Amino acid sequence: YYADTNLKRFRKTAGYSQRELSEVSHVPLRQIQLFEQKKRDINLCRALDLFRLSKALYCKVEDLLEI
Repeated sequence: YYADTNLKRFRKTAGYSQRELSEVSHVPLRQIQLFEQKKRDINLCRALDLFRLSKALYCKVEDLLEI
């Protein structure tokens, strides 16, 4: 079992499915899936995509990073 990523926690709090978040943020669905599965490091994500996700989720970019 893996703890949820910050992205997944914020997405669930906002009430979005992965597909809905993709549509609202204009970040590809597959990329969101890979971030949430920890198969891609969100800390290495393009700044533009992080910005779009944070705007869609009403949070700061830093809130989505994994420490």
